[in-house]
Order: sequence, then C-alpha cells, then structure tokens
Amino acid sequence: MEILYVSRLCSTKTFDILFNQSSIKPEQQAQKFHRLLAEGFGKVQQTNITALSGLPISRSNIRQAYIKLPSDIDKDVTYKYIPLLNIPLLGHVVTFLLTFVYSLIWCHKNKSNDKIIICDVLNLTISVASKIAAFLSNVKTVGIVTDIPYFMQGYTRKRKIGMSLLIQNLYTNFCDFFLKRYDAYILLTLHMNNLVNPNNKPYIIIEGIVDSEMKNSINNLENKNNKKIVIYAGALQEKYGVKMLIESFKNLPIKESELWLFGSGELEKEMKNYELIDKRIKYFGVLPNNEIIIKEIQATLLVNPRPSEEEFTKYSFPSKNMEYMVSGTPILTTKLPGMPDEYKEFVYCFDGENLGDFTEKLCEILNKDISDLHEFGLKAKHFVLTNKNNIRQAEQLFLFFKSEILI
Repeated sequence: MEILYVSRLCSTKTFDILFNQSSIKPEQQAQKFHRLLAEGFGKVQQTNITALSGLPISRSNIRQAYIKLPSDIDKDVTYKYIPLLNIPLLGHVVTFLLTFVYSLIWCHKNKSNDKIIICDVLNLTISVASKIAAFLSNVKTVGIVTDIPYFMQGYTRKRKIGMSLLIQNLYTNFCDFFLKRYDAYILLTLHMNNLVNPNNKPYIIIEGIVDSEMKNSINNLENKNNKKIVIYAGALQEKYGVKMLIESFKNLPIKESELWLFGSGELEKEMKNYELIDKRIKYFGVLPNNEIIIKEIQATLLVNPRPSEEEFTKYSFPSKNMEYMVSGTPILTTKLPGMPDEYKEFVYCFDGENLGDFTEKLCEILNKDISDLHEFGLKAKHFVLTNKNNIRQAEQLFLFFKSEILI
C-alpha cells in the first residue's frame, strides 16, 4: 500500500534546524503526533509512506522570503517539502498549486497500486489541494482530525477584530466545509464523530500514540531529582487550567517541592511575577521536546490541569497525557470526558477542579512513598507502550484501510 501523508510534518533533523532558526518556535506536539504515526506506517509491512509537507513556519518566525529544502528519508519515511514563498496570501496560492501538482503526479505514478492519501485537516491549504487532486484521480482520502477548528478560536483570551477576525472566520468555515467531505476519518475521540462525520463515513478512534523507542528510556529512582518536582509542559493558557495549577501550588505546604513549567502562551508574561512571589515556581520557556522528556523522567509528578467541563475537552485527548505516561513518571490529570476508561487505572485524577481541590490532591500524591509513585508510573508506561505504541497504532490503521476503504 502506498500512503501520501499530507501535513506540515518534517523529519527530526529538518525540524530541529527550523526550530533553532525560528524566533517564535514552531509547535512541537502536532509534529510529534504526525511523526510518530508516519514512522509507525514506515514499519508496517507492505506499506510505503511519503510525507508531503508544508513547512511549519511563517513570516512571523523566519523572515526569509523563499525557502526550498531537499527531500530526505528518515526512519522509513520519505519527506518531500513543498517550496515556500514566505509572503502572506500569495504564498498560500503558490503552496496550493504546488501541492496540487505533486499530489496529482503521486496519484498517477501509483495508479496501479493500492493507495491512500491522509490529510491533516487543520492545514487547510495543502489538505484541500491534495484532496482535489485525489478526487480527480479517484483516490480515497482520509481526514486525520486532531482538533475541531471551531473550538480552536477560543483557546486563548485574546480576541481578534477586524480583518484578523474575518480571516479567522473564513478559515474556520472553509475547514468545516471540507472537513465533512473525506472518505474516512481518523479521530481522537468518539465525540468528534458527531461533529465531523454527518454522512456516517468509516472512522476509527486513535486517541493517542507513544514512541515505541521509549522502551529504551530508563526511568529509575536513582536518577530522580532530590526535590519533589511537579511538571507542566504545554500551552500556557488560562483556559487549559494552568493558572489554577499555579495558584494551587502556591498554597502547597510542602517546602521541598517545585513546580516547573515549560511552553509558551498568554500566561508567559506573568511567569516572572510568579517566580518572584514563590521561589519554588520555575519557568523554563520553550525547550526542544527531547530535553523536556529528560526532565519528565527525572520528575516526581506530571500534571495536566485541563478543565473537564469545557465543551472542547469532549473532542480532544491531549497528546501530552500520552507523553507523560510513556515517560514512566506518574501523571495527575482532570477526568477528561475524552479519556477512555481503560486509562483510568493508570493515572491519578483530581477529585474536583477548584483551587482547594487542586492543592489537596497535589499534597496527597506528593506525600506518598516515592517507591509507590515510581511503581505506579512504570505501570502506566508499560500499558501505553504495549497497547498504544506507534507501530501498533499504524498496523490498526492499515487493517482499517484494507477492510473499510480499499474494498
């Protein structure tokens, strides 16, 4: 089977170069999700995968007007990068045309083979271009949906006005229109299906993926930090419960504990003030994901404070939870409605979601015996490595394509 994976995915080497050159760092979690899945397909027998990639940069983080990168191969995935004319609007037109032409050529080249085009629906320009090429070539397309465009507008407190608001609404409406027109779907939660799949096309739930190579990363007590380190790594958005986490930690009576925060977002400007108020709070900014994983392995507890009552949480399963679990360090999370029951015996959950509830639960867990915490974290690692590793998930998708789409 030939697979064309249309997204903004880069090889690890290429992404590291772009990350280091960017003044505003490109988002890492989406890269990691798509990379793990693509590499999983690369390990599946009878499957060849090509990643057709729009570069994850813009004028805001790299000023260079034209960027053309050579193709490369990494872990059985062939990466083809669409040349970028880094100019607003005109750049999208050029990207659309180049993506359309390449997709058309790929479809023609593989006309005698079983083939699927997987589109990251959130990247509108390249996904629509590739979908049109697929339609003209009678090739099936699968939409991979990691978020709902409508809810993405409300993830920050910053409200757009004027032309920015118009562009945002146009993007959302176009996304919604094309989102409902794929031949099949890869979804994170069952709730998503009600929104994106009104025509009852085939779908499969892949709520999360972990790196099969994490089996080689050892989490042992000897390498743990001497202090009780609590880590939050992700978007610093009040809507994600980060402010509640910080405020609750300030009330924590455990002096030898520290809260480490990684990431960027609207709360970034408040971090210096928090560090001055409570010396146990430490903000590290945006670090490469591999460095954050090392910190997570050395920590005592990893926290996801995302409020469970927000409407958007039904349509998401945070990839951060999967990364936390596979680190082998225990995770404390809210009871997210998108979290399947099979996960619940492997995670600690907040009993409530107000300030006192957060402080009380943090205190309870950090006062547990360190060896008990360590054993709990290792059980979670074993569970996700056994059942949710990227090769196993890709194999499930391969069977889904064979049985539900290519028939």
